[in-house]
Amino acid sequence: MRRGPVEVLFVAFPNDVGLADMVSVVRRPVQAGTIRLIDCVVALRDEDGALGLLDLEDGLPAALAGLDIDENDLLSDADLEVLTDSLGDDQQGLALVYEEVWAREAVNELEALGAEIALFGRITPEDVEAAFAAQEVRS
Repeated sequence: MRRGPVEVLFVAFPNDVGLADMVSVVRRPVQAGTIRLIDCVVALRDEDGALGLLDLEDGLPAALAGLDIDENDLLSDADLEVLTDSLGDDQQGLALVYEEVWAREAVNELEALGAEIALFGRITPEDVEAAFAAQEVRS
């Protein structure tokens, strides 16, 4: 496997959260080598409340230098429209495309042992919580 599983994540933030705060959360798993950012777009509001898009791979503001992002445009205009349409007037957003580096490394080692990936799935955090809650009720 040359690449690990790639995921897309849209996150909505209150308007009073700054760009540096949003990106600092993403910086930690990138620097730890857990994920690799493939694409990243921020939807920010100006003083008038108008939403604008900032593609972080096109150049980071100086305050955010050092955030490693591949030069890929995997987020389409339609993807970004979904992000912006999902935001309330009091929100701005962050769209991330990232590779699960740990999974790539593990799969490469497993494949070297002759294994092959039979299934890859994603369960949302909400579904996990609901499953655990249902399990506690049965206990």
